Amino acid sequence: MHDLLSDPEQATVRLVLNPDKMVIKEAQRTLTYVTLYGFITDAVICNRIIPPEVCDPYFDAWKRAQGENLQIVEEAFSPLPIYRVPMFPQELVGMDMLRRMAVYAFGDADPAAVLHRDKVYQLTKEDGLYRLSLNLPLAARDDIDLIRRRDELVVVVGSRKRSLLLPSVLAHLQVKGAKYEGKSLVVTFKDGKAA
Repeated sequence: MHDLLSDPEQATVRLVLNPDKMVIKEAQRTLTYVTLYGFITDAVICNRIIPPEVCDPYFDAWKRAQGENLQIVEEAFSPLPIYRVPMFPQELVGMDMLRRMAVYAFGDADPAAVLHRDKVYQLTKEDGLYRLSLNLPLAARDDIDLIRRRDELVVVVGSRKRSLLLPSVLAHLQVKGAKYEGKSLVVTFKDGKAA
């Protein structure tokens, strides 16, 4: 089963989330775990976005919050393609509603196609050290900065940032170092309490 699910020609993972902070954090954690097990995530579906035609002032604060959270989604899941689906006036139940949602999300594109083939990042263990490799092919070394917050690692490249929720195996480890290897940022973790 693992071989089937980890072969991107046979299966990929698609994360579906609402633009709410707690849901985004859980989706980040899910991305970390499926990547840890070798599965390819090929897209993010951001669901239940309040449409612009909803003009009732009651929804203004919700629309502002969703706008801010959509920016977090872009930062957290790049380079994965992110598809946006509006909130529908009724629950998405049944094939007709799913087809309607697919038109909003994918347009004329084939929703069964593999939409992203590369792993977002890789985690390996060598000589008792964990190495987290994040593909950053166009980043200049001087533009990269790391920030560690408990179980979160924030990678800053210029004015852009990417937040990675660390799996429990890394959350309690210290960052030993980071270096740019080829096209990847490689962060090494060692035993010891995280800062």
